[in-house]
Amino acid sequence: MKRNELSLHRKEQMAASLKRLMTRKNLSRITIQELADDCGINRYTFYYHFQDIYDLLSWTFRQDFEKLFADRSQSPTLEAWIQNLIHYLKENASVCKSALSSMGGDAFRRICVEDISGMMHDRLRELCRGRDVPDDYLDFLAAFYLEAVSGIMIGWIQSDMESSEEQLTQYLFIALEGSLETSLDRYVRNSRQPEGIK
Repeated sequence: MKRNELSLHRKEQMAASLKRLMTRKNLSRITIQELADDCGINRYTFYYHFQDIYDLLSWTFRQDFEKLFADRSQSPTLEAWIQNLIHYLKENASVCKSALSSMGGDAFRRICVEDISGMMHDRLRELCRGRDVPDDYLDFLAAFYLEAVSGIMIGWIQSDMESSEEQLTQYLFIALEGSLETSLDRYVRNSRQPEGIK
């Protein structure tokens, strides 16, 4: 196995161990030694790859989201994108709850939003075809919708996922469908009008 492959393999082992441990206990109570013992490495190997448990958690989410959305054919529409995201959170409910209770909503949101913001930007760029919209407005729009979606997701996790996956997917899709395009169209329309007429 090549060095890069070995390094990735070790990281994936640690990520799997972290998820396993998080199904049994709060993230803040998991020690580096415990994690190292669980995946059969020593502490020094852990610190070669990560600064701390939170760094590993962030890497784990980033890898999961990249895999989840790498194949665009699996999320060809906004509804499929939302559905896949909600399904991932449901499948990893104990990990998400553990992370939320240890880190708090803001830190958890930062990790998740950071990891899915690129995907949201990609969606907006697709919708922008044929529209003259500057990058700073796209950044604003992505931040606006990500804040809304992440807030809903965090509330859903904190409520022990009271609503069904199907209901949450439907509600988010109804709220978002068309509103992204409308926001882009309104920007284009307003930017073409002389000042004071808007």
